[in-house]
Amino acid sequence: MKKLLFVLMLFTSSFIYSQEFTVTPDGLRDNSNLEKTYVVIHTAEKTAEQNYNNIIEYINKTYKSPKDVIKGDVKAEYISFNTHVSNFLVVKNSGFPVNIDANYTIELSFKDDRVKFEVINLDMYNGDPKFSHYKVLFSGGLMSGYPIYKKKKQKLIRPQAKTDIEKYFNNSISIIKDYLLEEGETDNDDW
Repeated sequence: MKKLLFVLMLFTSSFIYSQEFTVTPDGLRDNSNLEKTYVVIHTAEKTAEQNYNNIIEYINKTYKSPKDVIKGDVKAEYISFNTHVSNFLVVKNSGFPVNIDANYTIELSFKDDRVKFEVINLDMYNGDPKFSHYKVLFSGGLMSGYPIYKKKKQKLIRPQAKTDIEKYFNNSISIIKDYLLEEGETDNDDW
């Protein structure tokens, strides 16, 4: 009985504090509050400046040209950066796989003990330049591109695309959270 209660408490606490997106007909939303277009990453005992500095480190280590991807930067308050992903996901169109590329911007706002994470300007399009005008849409008609949900009834018609987008961005949140919670350089190998 004690083990069952412990597992139940663990599951409940991880659900309450999970910072994850879900794909809805209206776009990416906080899984625990569908009204929010962002998630809040909790960073106990970290100042806004520490959170900001850890994200600067993340951007510098992740991107080839960090200065080119940063689009907005107010020290210890706000940063936004662009990302391009080739082969972001694959959708089926009449049974044939279509490679989808993506461009998006992440906006992060910093406060003590927390960071607001929001994905804006998400553009998912056919990776073939001849067909790049065909886009993945959260909601739309079948003739408007590759909708995840049918517009009128908001019926899910591309569950794999929904799952793939959620996995990608939730993994991004997890990676960024790891950087935010770092205590500083720990792998000093005296080179």
